[in-house]
Amino acid sequence: MTDRPNPAFDPRVPLARGRWLVFAAGAECGDETWTLERGAGGALRARGEQTTRAPHPFPSVLAWRADTSPDGRVVALQVRWRVGEREVVAEHRAEGERWSATIDVGGHVRAQQGDYPPGCEVLLATHGVHALALRRYVLEPGAEHAFGALVVGPPWMAVEPGRHVVRCTEAGERESPLGRVRVRRVEVSDPDRGPEASWSAWLDPHDIVLESFEDPSGRLPWMRLVEYERFAAAPGR
Repeated sequence: MTDRPNPAFDPRVPLARGRWLVFAAGAECGDETWTLERGAGGALRARGEQTTRAPHPFPSVLAWRADTSPDGRVVALQVRWRVGEREVVAEHRAEGERWSATIDVGGHVRAQQGDYPPGCEVLLATHGVHALALRRYVLEPGAEHAFGALVVGPPWMAVEPGRHVVRCTEAGERESPLGRVRVRRVEVSDPDRGPEASWSAWLDPHDIVLESFEDPSGRLPWMRLVEYERFAAAPGR
């Protein structure tokens, strides 16, 4: 995805990069590469590209980029989603407590606007964007946080308002591509959509998903981190 000039991210400081394997119905069906960078004042930029194949329900290529404000809140999201010959390009942006989007589907452009109140997070079906939301909360065993959400997803990559709950259920140690690290287990649910919208994951100390599951029980794998690098200029979270 081509970068647009942005003084907040020129220059950028690399923080981490990695690659997840993607699973569907228990079978490996693709992967996603991602990077995380820091800009001026502590703003973050995350980006990635996910490629999936059958048995994934939507074999496709999803390229995305998310920018945060210095306080860590997502203020811009670009999405390019290609399924067969069909391509959707969505440009999302926040101005204060308003969120707007321009969506281009094969040259047909539509616009969307709505509220982006304080305490609301932006979500896309990738752990690269999930990490930007999760890092804003203290997640230790027993913690529970509820928040409003602007959920960006198919078929138009437009926003659907919702609400989510994240619970931290346990902590321990787990193997990672960087060796054995302290981890926390979280369960994420969408009360309005029911149990089928719930998932669980193990997070490393930097809120990066090491492994996730399509269900809270941890029986169905969703994504697994197989490559991971953190840079010397990446203190703290």
